[in-house]
Amino acid sequence: MGVQGLKSYIESSNRNYLRSWAFRDNRLIIDGCNLFYSLYFDCNLDQMHGGDYDAFEELIIQFFKNLAACDIRPYVVLDGGTDHTDKKLDTIMKRKQQKINAAYALSIGKTGRVLPMLVNKVFRQLLHKLKVPLVQCLEEADWEIAALAKEWNCPVLSNDSDFYIFNLKAEFLPITHFQWENVSVDRRTNQKFIQVKYFTVGHFCESIKMNADLLPLFASISGNDYVKLPNIKGLEWEEYSVTGMKNTRIDGLLNWLSKFPGPEEAMSVLLKYIDTKEKAIVQEALLNGMEEYKLISGSLAQFFNSNAIPQIALTGPLQVLPKWTLEPLLEGRMSSTIIDALLHQRVFLMSQVENFELPCSSETSRPIRQVIYGLLLLREKQTADKQAISKRYVEEFGRQDLMIRHQKVEAKQTRVMEELQLDTLRKEPHDVRLQVLLDTLGVSSTMLRGIPGALQLQMLATRYWLVNAQPQPCQVHLWGLLLGMVYGKLRSTPKTERDMLFRLKRQTGRRKIYLEEEAAHLYSQWQSCLTWSLNLNCLLCLPLSEPECARLYSGTLVHEVVRELRRGIALESLLMRGSSAEQLFKQLKDAIVSLVGEDFIKKMKTGLERRDAGKTQSGYKGQNQSIDDLSSWFEHLMNEDIDDNDDDDPDWNKRNSMAIRTRHKAKARNAYNPSKKYDRRCFDL
Repeated sequence: MGVQGLKSYIESSNRNYLRSWAFRDNRLIIDGCNLFYSLYFDCNLDQMHGGDYDAFEELIIQFFKNLAACDIRPYVVLDGGTDHTDKKLDTIMKRKQQKINAAYALSIGKTGRVLPMLVNKVFRQLLHKLKVPLVQCLEEADWEIAALAKEWNCPVLSNDSDFYIFNLKAEFLPITHFQWENVSVDRRTNQKFIQVKYFTVGHFCESIKMNADLLPLFASISGNDYVKLPNIKGLEWEEYSVTGMKNTRIDGLLNWLSKFPGPEEAMSVLLKYIDTKEKAIVQEALLNGMEEYKLISGSLAQFFNSNAIPQIALTGPLQVLPKWTLEPLLEGRMSSTIIDALLHQRVFLMSQVENFELPCSSETSRPIRQVIYGLLLLREKQTADKQAISKRYVEEFGRQDLMIRHQKVEAKQTRVMEELQLDTLRKEPHDVRLQVLLDTLGVSSTMLRGIPGALQLQMLATRYWLVNAQPQPCQVHLWGLLLGMVYGKLRSTPKTERDMLFRLKRQTGRRKIYLEEEAAHLYSQWQSCLTWSLNLNCLLCLPLSEPECARLYSGTLVHEVVRELRRGIALESLLMRGSSAEQLFKQLKDAIVSLVGEDFIKKMKTGLERRDAGKTQSGYKGQNQSIDDLSSWFEHLMNEDIDDNDDDDPDWNKRNSMAIRTRHKAKARNAYNPSKKYDRRCFDL
């Protein structure tokens, strides 16, 4: 949800609404989506090159290692599908356009915030590896987090301003003031702790002399993601402000409300200022808005304790989800995209940094999504005479040029899907489920022979990308991608530090990092192909093993490799002769050659002409951490003790709003012209 401006109002340094706390030895409920958004952006990890997932992995490991050092027991809660009532649809559409704007800004060297495509997947995979308790809600997580915090009487960690409204028993810890990087030691007890600032509704309402029951009404009047009120004539909340500082509208509304004993009295006076025609609509909107903040027992405690399926999944609109999907969805092992596709027949595609004169990079992976939609929506068996079943569609929201675009995409079947039903999909033989995946990616089972199981899915997705990407990748793009996989696989092996590839990675933090639009677009296509291949594989109950996504792509390194190859450096010089890196590269190269054929590779353009177009972006330099001990620690600790994207910063959207150029429409018509010249740009760190 989120009340715009409230976070900055409460956290203002000249107010005393936050208190300091040496935090340790406690449960902590973590708003997972807020956490990975905040950590990725606050630590300045790469965005414009498609993400540095290796650095993100190290960051997350260190975060939970520091919690463990302070005996803090985390429980992570992630958002799932969008609300089944669609109350937030307008807000979702607005944010989708803002993300397109931000991605475009980064592509031309300006500032913006774009979360790389695989961050969510990397985060979930890593938490499973660390054995950190994790739940992915079936809908949005805010209310469930608040309900669990009230039930367990323990703090919440988030940056979502709605947690300033929920009347929690315990503390709310804003991520902004959670100093997890600096573990301190109490000299008296020798115990480690993390310095934080916390908020309680009780202290806040006592400070402004207001009944806490009025806070939900305050949020509804202010307007959040669910409530949009018409202008209330005759009331200028700034007139009631007594501070004379920023956020006078919020300050004035709080002061006005504090004069009433409760929400009923305040609403009665407020409605007097509403036109008669709108009075009933406004009253209903306010009541519904206040209802969003009422806390009763949720379902997360039972799932954390015993993996009990929430009742909401067994009744109401969410019954559309097959029962066998509920556990992997709640465990965060399956993408929540299937919830939106099944419930709303609607999917929002992620915006990435790419060439905005070309069609959206997610176009390449659409056939994969169509098969996913077919598995989800074409549930009726065909009749004996093989009559065609009725067509089904999913509305996809992507981009066209620089504007949000939606289009209906037909759900499709492969040849072996005709007799499959979603409700019994997991009971199908392994060979049948595998064949659906292979048919979708355009390969045969014999082509898998000789490729190690751990490499198969990433190689199949890469093969699909090579064959279908537009414009077609050059050899330098393929070698750069494979070398990135080599780096990801071997980066924690000390001996490989001697390799040129690893020296190249270290150099990216000390000099200009180039962004070539062609490479950015192609690698965005690859990430989209990989993401939807992973989602399809998961929906098919993992006929192929799932790769560790953090090890597959390091954006700054991959782009630097492409740049070096185009400068004329020999591919062999990036790998020390006889090293494990050279051996792994040969294995990956042989796998691709076996999938596309030697002639395909020979016919690819080399891409060795020099292209200096680029931009810069600093990366996070972390240190590799062993996670085995940390995994055991969390598993042991949880056995002993089992009883939110800041939407609030008013300046963020202002900083990232921009005038949209319309020149792309004409150029997109010639988007796939192989003779296209790309702009040359270079920006210093």
